[in-house]
Amino acid sequence: MSLNNQIIKPNELILSDDGSTEDIVNGISGIIKTFGFPVKFVRQEHNGFRLARCRNNGVRNADGELLLFLDQDLVITKNYIEKFVANYKSERFLTSYPIRLNEEQSSELTEERILNYDFTNIIKSDQIIKIRAQFRKDYLSYILHRSGLQKGKPKLRGGACAIALKDFERVNGYDEHFMGWGNEDDDLRRRLYEAGLHGYNPHKTEFPMHLYHKPFHDNGKRVNQDYNDFRKLEIKRGEYKCKYGLNNTLGDDKVDVTIIN
Repeated sequence: MSLNNQIIKPNELILSDDGSTEDIVNGISGIIKTFGFPVKFVRQEHNGFRLARCRNNGVRNADGELLLFLDQDLVITKNYIEKFVANYKSERFLTSYPIRLNEEQSSELTEERILNYDFTNIIKSDQIIKIRAQFRKDYLSYILHRSGLQKGKPKLRGGACAIALKDFERVNGYDEHFMGWGNEDDDLRRRLYEAGLHGYNPHKTEFPMHLYHKPFHDNGKRVNQDYNDFRKLEIKRGEYKCKYGLNNTLGDDKVDVTIIN
């Protein structure tokens, strides 16, 4: 809902699903049909947690030049997309940092509040301070990286970022060897930097809000750690294009595409 009244609206919305058993299309079609832009639902079969392939599926069915990734459990402020568009430059990926709402805050975030972008009585002052502090930290990292004094920061936060399609294609997208929770965003970040990109956070006053839910992972256990460490060494040698990614998918299970709007 927070996408529909943005100052700058997306040209299209791709909902990429990792094998949900619920009837998502019928569940959201009433809301989606009010959107003033095309909406596609892309679904892969459920075969464990496959975030990397799921995001690649979305990109394979996208038409735009600038890809904006947004997790389904995020609500965004009114000028959020505008900040991405205004700060888009060649060889630059854009990242943002979410306010993490607690359970009480999430329950207060009603449909009416989202439609009216009315978050003033929900967001706490210390959360706003943290967003601005992260903006300054990321800006310093950007300057240090551009000057050659630091490499690999700011971080790519995969659920709330923007990447040019040509740059995503340059590294062959997400590495689909990452199955199970963890490490796929860090891997993509390292490969984008190795390919010559710079990371930048334009969000000092606009931000995503992460709705409270129980964590999906097992106490932060990263099942991909060994493969991640192996790829770190390869990337340092300049091998920033993953073998199984956007143009060479890992797995042959069916992907269904439904045009909703």
